[in-house]
Amino acid sequence: MQSQNRIRKLTILSLVLASGIALNLVEPPFLFFLAPGIKIGFSNIATLFALYYFGGVEAILIGALRPIIVSLIKGNIFTLEFILSFSGSVSAAILMLIFKKMGDKKISIKGVSIIGGITHNLVQFVVIYIMTLNKLLLFYLPLLLFFGGVSGFIIGLITQFLINRVKKFEDEEKLTPW
Repeated sequence: MQSQNRIRKLTILSLVLASGIALNLVEPPFLFFLAPGIKIGFSNIATLFALYYFGGVEAILIGALRPIIVSLIKGNIFTLEFILSFSGSVSAAILMLIFKKMGDKKISIKGVSIIGGITHNLVQFVVIYIMTLNKLLLFYLPLLLFFGGVSGFIIGLITQFLINRVKKFEDEEKLTPW
């Protein structure tokens, strides 16, 4: 039975990772004419789902593997796009884990996701700023933080819905005799 549970967990984790990769590959930039590079970040649903469904290690693993695999598929591994994606994704996963553990009953999944969205954008901003040292980028920071919060809220809503559906399905599955 233990082996069957491990296989089930690995299968679900693989599907979550594959979903995150697919979402990343098909998501177009959002409002690119107003704010270059802004995306809602639907692929981050995979990381947030892993955090709440499995735990922190799995969330960080998804947060790290997704940008690596996407960059391998796109052929841009170790480029600026990869560095930004990887640093934002992993740091967001770590901070979401910390805030989830600190305020498990006080901070909702939407709140944790907002923290993740803001962290993702802030870390990407810091990386770009360190590389360019262009002070004009500071004018872009409030917009990045705002969109990070908005997209975090949207991702949190969607992930909460998905988790509720999966738990409902699992509860119904326990009632079946086979």
